[in-house]
Amino acid sequence: MARSLGRSLSIVALLVFLTAVGRAEIFTAYLTSAQEVPPSGTGATGYARVIVNESAGTIAFRVVFNNLSSNQTLSHIHAPAAIGANVGVAINFGAVGGTSGTIIGTAAITPTQLSQLRQHLGYVNVHSVNFGNGEIRGQLGVERPLDLDGDGRTDFSVLRFPNISPPGQAPISWYNLNSTGGVQAVGPFGDANLDFPTPGDYDGDGICDIAVYRTGANAGDPNIYWILQSASNTYRVLGYGLPGDQPIPRDFDGDGKVDPAIFRRGANVGDQAVWWIRSSITSLDIVVPFGLTGDDVAGTGDEPIPGDYDGDGKFDVAVYRHGISSPNNAYIIFRSSDGVVTFQQFGNFTSDWILPGDYDGDGKYDLAVARTGATSTAPLVWWILQSSTGTTRTQTFGRSSDRPTQGDYDGDARTDLSVYRAGASGLAQSFFWVQNSFDNTTPVTNWGLGVDFAQNTFDSR
Repeated sequence: MARSLGRSLSIVALLVFLTAVGRAEIFTAYLTSAQEVPPSGTGATGYARVIVNESAGTIAFRVVFNNLSSNQTLSHIHAPAAIGANVGVAINFGAVGGTSGTIIGTAAITPTQLSQLRQHLGYVNVHSVNFGNGEIRGQLGVERPLDLDGDGRTDFSVLRFPNISPPGQAPISWYNLNSTGGVQAVGPFGDANLDFPTPGDYDGDGICDIAVYRTGANAGDPNIYWILQSASNTYRVLGYGLPGDQPIPRDFDGDGKVDPAIFRRGANVGDQAVWWIRSSITSLDIVVPFGLTGDDVAGTGDEPIPGDYDGDGKFDVAVYRHGISSPNNAYIIFRSSDGVVTFQQFGNFTSDWILPGDYDGDGKYDLAVARTGATSTAPLVWWILQSSTGTTRTQTFGRSSDRPTQGDYDGDARTDLSVYRAGASGLAQSFFWVQNSFDNTTPVTNWGLGVDFAQNTFDSR
C-alpha cells in the first residue's frame, strides 16, 4: 500500500478537502401502491433512482413503473414529508404515458431539498389517470445493502463452497434471490480459503457489485480487492492492504461509490489502529489513525463499525470498544460532518451482536445490538437507540442461534430486523426471517441450504 505523502491525506485534511470536491450521492425508492396515503390498492410497482451532483446543484433521475391501472400522467419528488404524510411537489419528473415505462431526465435541486433527501423526507410519486393524487409511491433513501437489482430493496444472497481445507481451493458460487423475483447465480468467483465477501456499489450505478477481499499468498504480499462491476460486467482488481488487515469498504467520501478500505490493527495490545481509505473521488489514500488494538486471545479490542451516524451522506469512521480501555462496550464515532468524536456506551460485546443501521428512517445510523440468551433457542432481543427520538426501542426477534441479517427488505428507507436461520444439516433448507418496518409483517423466505454462508451477515459484528 502506498504510504508516500503524495498519495495520502490525514483526516484533518480530509474534512477540509471533501467540502470542495464534487459529490454524486445516490438515493433510491421502491414504489408501491401500499405506500400511497391513502393506499391506491393496485398491483403496480416501480423504483426510482436519483443521482445528485451537489456542486452543480442538479440531479439525474430514472423512474421505472410497471402495471399501472391506467396511463401515467405525472411524477415528482414531494418534500419534506415522512412516511405516511402528504406534501406538495418539490421537483418535477414529467410524464411518458402508458401503464409501464421509464422516465429519464435531469432537474435542479436546492441545498434545502438535498438536506431533506438526506433526512429521508422526500418521496417519489407516480400519478395516473385513475389516481390523480398518485398510484405508486416510495420514500427516497440511500442505497440499500445487497441491492443486487437496483430496485431499492435488500436482496437475499448466499455463498456456497466445497469443504476443502487450505491450501486447497474452495471455489465460491453466489446464489442471489433478487427482490424483483429473479435468481442470479454467479460463479465460481473467489476462494473461501482466502477471500472475505465485500459487496458494495463500487461503480456508482445504483446496483450492488459482487466483490471479495483476498489475503496475500505470502508474508508481505498485498491483499487484493476483486470486484465484478455491474455497470460493465468487467472485473476490477485493486491491490490494497496487507495480510491481517480487515476490509471495511463503504462510501466514506459521499460520491455514491463504495471506497475500498481496510482497518489495520497494531502489533501490540494498546497500539493505535489505522484506517486506510482509497477515495473514489480522488484516487488518493485517506489515512485515519482511529481505534485501539486489542488482545485476540482475551477477546478484547476495537471492532470497526462504519456508518453514517451524522446524516451528512458520508460514512463515518467508528469502532465498538470492548474490554481494552475505558469506555468499554461503547460506540466511538468520528463524525465526518464536523470532526467531533462521540462516545456512547451501549450493549455488551460478550453477549451482543453489534448491528448499527437506520432503523427509524431519519437518514442517520442508530446504535443497535441484538442480545443472545443462554441457550441456542433463547430469544434474540434487539436494542435500538433511535437517533430521531433519543429513546431505546426493544424488540424480540429471532433466536440466539440465528445470524442477524439487518437490511431494508421492504424498501421503505428503514433498516428491518432480520435473521438467517441455517438448515440443521448440510442439505437442509435455510430461511431468512424479516420484520418488515412498513407494515409490521414477518415474511419468511426459503433461500439457501445448511452448508451455505449468508452474505447478508457480512455487516454483522
